[in-house]
Amino acid sequence: MAKVTHREEPGDSSATPGRRKRRRTGSYAAADERRRLILESAVGHFAQWGYHNSSLPKIAADVGISPTGLLHHFGSKRELLMAVLEARADHAKQTFYVGMGEPDGMDALGMLRQMVAQTEFNLTQPGLVQMYAVLSAEAANPEHPAHAHFRERYDTILGRIERTLRHGVATGLVREDVDCAGTAREILAVSDGFQVQWALSDGQWDMLGAFRSYLDRLARTITRSGRGLD
Repeated sequence: MAKVTHREEPGDSSATPGRRKRRRTGSYAAADERRRLILESAVGHFAQWGYHNSSLPKIAADVGISPTGLLHHFGSKRELLMAVLEARADHAKQTFYVGMGEPDGMDALGMLRQMVAQTEFNLTQPGLVQMYAVLSAEAANPEHPAHAHFRERYDTILGRIERTLRHGVATGLVREDVDCAGTAREILAVSDGFQVQWALSDGQWDMLGAFRSYLDRLARTITRSGRGLD
């Protein structure tokens, strides 16, 4: 008797490729979830121990996988660190920096209000705030793997703030005698300094209130009308 071979038609729901596709989709979803858990664990370890003193085996153990399993997703501790930082940077760009420093983007007061909103969001991510406080200090060393990332981050944010302030001068919102470059550095210094103080207080200090008060005083100082954030 001739052997009957089942022919898989394009719309056949029982076709092997269709089943294989479902399995691969589930596999990819599981891999994405595993990566998310690894990144989440890494944030906690980098926040508590810094980069150099964090251990890949301990990060892997937190997720319930072997170090080899972790390295399947991230090839090295350096790669894992950069993935954590890039994910955070991408979120900030998509959520808070849209229009900041652009010719037709937000004005100077809108920028300061957006910074308050970003700080409020940061407080929902305490591990990330503490991690940045630790890593930004470590990364001052040119040999640190995140040195270039933090240098680029500072240059980018400073540039956006300065351009927004200069646009405010050009449109008459900001006083002409304001040192836009110096003010940009001051804002970033206060923001990062407050994050360090908040981390050292174990989250007990009202960073949001303090930063909002600072930006409100700054707005009243640099605007022609003396207008604050309200």
